[in-house]
Amino acid sequence: MRLFLICVGVLALAVNANASTVFSGYDVAFSKAPFANPSLPANQDQMTANVAITRGNVQGIYNALIQSTFSGSGPLDTEWAFGTTAIFSTLTYQTWQTAVGSNPPGSLGRNMVVHLITDDIYIDLRFTAWGQGGSGGSFSYVRSTIPGPATMAILPIGATVVTRRRR
Repeated sequence: MRLFLICVGVLALAVNANASTVFSGYDVAFSKAPFANPSLPANQDQMTANVAITRGNVQGIYNALIQSTFSGSGPLDTEWAFGTTAIFSTLTYQTWQTAVGSNPPGSLGRNMVVHLITDDIYIDLRFTAWGQGGSGGSFSYVRSTIPGPATMAILPIGATVVTRRRR
């Protein structure tokens, strides 16, 4: 585990470079309209530089930054679980398709956590609509945004920092 120590006058700033980030701030809503072109950024939810969620006119969601269509399992570089970020470290994560049991409408209104693997970010997400049967791939959800409590702290110089590696 890497820990950086930056001295500022009589204080030191310790930053854990390997800490997970939990987005627990304000909710934002995302919607893709029926038959909207999924290759346009306006029809993608750009969560980070590595993950932008969208859906084609049929099938499931995918990561438009590294996929051009649904792969059969869901967005690459993500894993999903039912629950909230309040207990993110205790959840069992799976591909999106497996997590929703191959039944996306069954996840409507249920709290989920999406883990953005490369970014090591956990986000609360709740699907609010899922178009079916000729709907043109419409879907919508509400998700958390901005990091929760910072992964850094102001410490007196000479303070001991104890960290635990996530398993």
